[in-house]
Amino acid sequence: MRILLLCLILGLMLGSVLAGPRGPAFAGGIEDFHLKAGAAMKHVRLAQFYLRTGNLAVAGAELDQATENWAAVTAAFGAKPPGKLAGDSGFGADLTAIGGALDAALAAVDRDERDAAAARLKPVAGRLAALRKRNGLWIYSDCIAAMNRAMDAAWVYRRKPPDFGDPAQVAEMDKRLAALQHWYTRCYREAGPRERANPAFKRLFPGSLESVASLLRAAKDRSALRVINNLRELRSFDRLIWLYLG
Repeated sequence: MRILLLCLILGLMLGSVLAGPRGPAFAGGIEDFHLKAGAAMKHVRLAQFYLRTGNLAVAGAELDQATENWAAVTAAFGAKPPGKLAGDSGFGADLTAIGGALDAALAAVDRDERDAAAARLKPVAGRLAALRKRNGLWIYSDCIAAMNRAMDAAWVYRRKPPDFGDPAQVAEMDKRLAALQHWYTRCYREAGPRERANPAFKRLFPGSLESVASLLRAAKDRSALRVINNLRELRSFDRLIWLYLG
């Protein structure tokens, strides 16, 4: 399983590099902001992934790229926030805080402090998402984040499936799995041309949707073992979708 997962990760990395960014970018506009910020966040996620695996050298390289890309965001928009963001009094503070967190994480990696670096990176995506939310903005990564949260809510059954003889526990599980199905389906449908052209989307979403369907069947059949096994499979898809499309 680990070898297959590693092969999938390497294939997606190569495909993402070859695909490159696609779609129109409006210089100085809100779409340009999303693209530039997204480019930085892609390297943040990769850094988080490599920190979890203990590969600090590669995590540091990803953080180097993240800080460089975020500096481009600050240079382009720090003095002139785009679109709706122009009226946000906290915009500049958010840009500064995110840049500071990336610098601090990189410094921690240079000191071989993996946990400290991970802690610095943990709130970065949430801060950027909060900036969008309070300004009424919704982009594809927000859908993926909601999907990941639904996965987290269902993951509790990986270790402790519900008592299928307890209607309340079964109803709670069914509610969480329905939310999981909703967000996987929605994120698949919300994907635009740029996301659909990404090799990661093409390789991961079909399998993840099949996994969701299998999980729902296992829950309907009240099979604890199949629920556990399907959750494990879906968790792998969920992490990879976050890594490459979040």
